[in-house]
Amino acid sequence: MSDQPATTRRGRLTSIFLFVVIVVSAIGYLVGLSDGVPKPDGIPGGAIASVAEASDHDTSGKIVAAVNYAEIPATAMGPTAAFQSKPAALPQPPEYDLFTKIEPREADKAESSRIRSSRRAYNGAPPIIPHAVENTSDAACYACHGGGIQMAGMKASVMSHDYLANCTQCHAPPPPAPFQDVPHEVDNRFVGLAAPQAGKRAYPGAPPTIPHSQWMRESCSACHGGPNGWAGMESTHPWRTNCTQCHAPSAVLDQAIPAKTIPMLPPLDVAVK
Repeated sequence: MSDQPATTRRGRLTSIFLFVVIVVSAIGYLVGLSDGVPKPDGIPGGAIASVAEASDHDTSGKIVAAVNYAEIPATAMGPTAAFQSKPAALPQPPEYDLFTKIEPREADKAESSRIRSSRRAYNGAPPIIPHAVENTSDAACYACHGGGIQMAGMKASVMSHDYLANCTQCHAPPPPAPFQDVPHEVDNRFVGLAAPQAGKRAYPGAPPTIPHSQWMRESCSACHGGPNGWAGMESTHPWRTNCTQCHAPSAVLDQAIPAKTIPMLPPLDVAVK
């Protein structure tokens, strides 16, 4: 019987505590409503209104007007009008005539070979990146080198392979600006094979064979065809798209498995009279 009064007192104290919490919460809620929406410190009262008023009279296209939720499905999203007008102002390359007569010169071919060799550690190696790449991405690489953009007297080389996500995994960029004067040469005694000058022919007048590997060089027109070809290395018939139909690749350079006989076929017997 002595424990019953203690239990009763604890229940009363709990009820009183909960009642006080509810009353304080209600008072705080009512006081918050009477004070209105809180404003951040340090921002003048008319700053937001002035920005909204200026956006209503903006004609540059740099400020995007806010829309309500009901208008979002019918509102065009993306770059502003000022951004969209900039690519339209870029000079467009002249239209290339596939049937123009092309006469490659040996002097141009030698100069193109020299430039290509200066950007590679050895023949067949991925070319280095001859410009800064800070604050860029793989999408920026593809924007110029995907189609070979030409601007301000410069021409971006077209990728000879399919799109890969990590460009700098193979193409070494230059040192960042703070470290360009720091020596970064590495002692290397490796000597690669000499760059081929021309493919062999089965007989005079036959199409030349491909004198290099086709690995990562699936797009022949990146060097040999169209407006993006290297000077002196252009194809005289760029309208033909299936190069390996006439130009045979090298099984040795492509590291293919040579076979003396064709599997699944009987040996060929030639009757000689």
